[in-house]
Amino acid sequence: MKFFRLVSEYRWPIYIGGHLTMSVVACGVLVWVATRPDSPRPIQGYYETAQSWDANEAVAEASLKLGWTVRYELPEGIPLTPGMPRPVDITVVDPAGQPVTGLSGKLFAIRPSDQRLNQHGDLVALPGAAGHYRTLIRVDEPGAWDFRLDALQQSLHFVHGARLHIAPVTEVAAR
Repeated sequence: MKFFRLVSEYRWPIYIGGHLTMSVVACGVLVWVATRPDSPRPIQGYYETAQSWDANEAVAEASLKLGWTVRYELPEGIPLTPGMPRPVDITVVDPAGQPVTGLSGKLFAIRPSDQRLNQHGDLVALPGAAGHYRTLIRVDEPGAWDFRLDALQQSLHFVHGARLHIAPVTEVAAR
């Protein structure tokens, strides 16, 4: 009985102390999560990227005006081993349906849910297939991936981005 009376008389200080304690505990949890060795790191070079945002947006707008169509494809029938790079085919055609040749650059595979899985690979033109390019990237985690193409054709800078949903790797290469 005395306990309930004591709590009743001092309920406001108990409420204030409880709120302060919850704030301190919440901040402590945030610091612990942010400083773990396996916590996601900020995007590398984010400050430099922010400085060049206007120029990057101008390149993206000019790329849209070209009207090129880009298709990303993960070829079927190739034995895959989890943890190893897999081929990604990129097809680029102009508005008339003609293949775009002479591209060089990189394909960036960005995992929105876990920045530690981000990958990039150099474009290689497939011989005998105009407008078709291939790169090797480790994208074996199922789910959403953002593919960003950053390519040059002589002095023309072309960028393209798309979100793909990757199915889980089920086929394992024979050892």
